[in-house]
Amino acid sequence: MPRMRSAATVATLLIPMLLLAHHGPNKVTIDAAAAKQPAVTFDHAAHATKLVKTCDTCHHTQKGLKSEQETKVVKCSTCHLNPKDPKIPGMREMSLAKNPFHAPLCIECHKAQKKGPVACTACHVKK
Repeated sequence: MPRMRSAATVATLLIPMLLLAHHGPNKVTIDAAAAKQPAVTFDHAAHATKLVKTCDTCHHTQKGLKSEQETKVVKCSTCHLNPKDPKIPGMREMSLAKNPFHAPLCIECHKAQKKGPVACTACHVKK
């Protein structure tokens, strides 16, 4: 009986970890610049499994990144929260043209695909 409990415990812990390792988290909250705008909750699972062809579409600093890999993914805020190089777009920038999530990633893709939110309040939902 103790072996059955051990196996069940291992399965309960291991299966979610394996699922998470393959496609990352289901939801991601982007709140690093929340002082200016409400945080954005992003459906990572839908994008990672259905909407983008490769991980490096968004994770551009990790070319060749595959969902099957167990690799530490660099957060966008690592480079984009307080960029030292003025050529790197900053997450605190409110402009649609300068914020890295607004353009070229999220909004440009949503416009091109003709689906997904493009208005500020559609992503930045006040609670």
